[in-house]
Amino acid sequence: MPALLSFAMNPPSDHRPDFAKIPQDEAQSVQALQLREVHHRMRNSLHLIACTLQLQSRQSGNAETRHALDIAARRIDSVARVHEHLYGNGLRTGQLARTYVSSLLQDLQGALLDPASPRTLCLAPGEAFSLDSDALLSLGSIVTELVTNAVKYSAGRVRVALAWGAGRVEILVEDEGSGFPPGFDPARDAGFGLRLVHHLCTASGGTLTIDTKAGHGSAKAVLVH
Repeated sequence: MPALLSFAMNPPSDHRPDFAKIPQDEAQSVQALQLREVHHRMRNSLHLIACTLQLQSRQSGNAETRHALDIAARRIDSVARVHEHLYGNGLRTGQLARTYVSSLLQDLQGALLDPASPRTLCLAPGEAFSLDSDALLSLGSIVTELVTNAVKYSAGRVRVALAWGAGRVEILVEDEGSGFPPGFDPARDAGFGLRLVHHLCTASGGTLTIDTKAGHGSAKAVLVH
């Protein structure tokens, strides 16, 4: 038994690829495959955590606890969704941001809206630009939170527009709702989702601007990269 445990804990080094002995193009393929496997496992782990929280929520007899667990499960599931679209479809450094966001919006459409609903999530036309994986991860999280908030508090179409210039990504999310109340401050008055967006923007040196005009809901996030 000790010998079996030793083998399980310390597999022979021959099973690990020696990249120095592999042609460059083949080594890159092996590394890419390993990276996809890592993110596949991470996505599955996130989904497992979300499912565990949902199960715990159903078993709880306390309404406040159930609400907190449900929110936590949705947040983790959102992170898993962003990861899936970033890595699960072969997206890598230098991937077009619009391709990534378009795919993410299609998934959010199915996750947030009833199939019979006439509401739509759309990406406005714009110029193509590329971002590395770290910036795409922040971009995906911001889009997910802003779109989820718009769907929750408005009716009608939700429109996302992207723009790039001078090392800054501008994300504008517009809806057909009544808008935010006058004097609304995302750093002070918002729920967890908008506070997360505010943190992601300011941590990069960017900003989050909320439009408080009546009859028009919009949020503009600037991510510095």
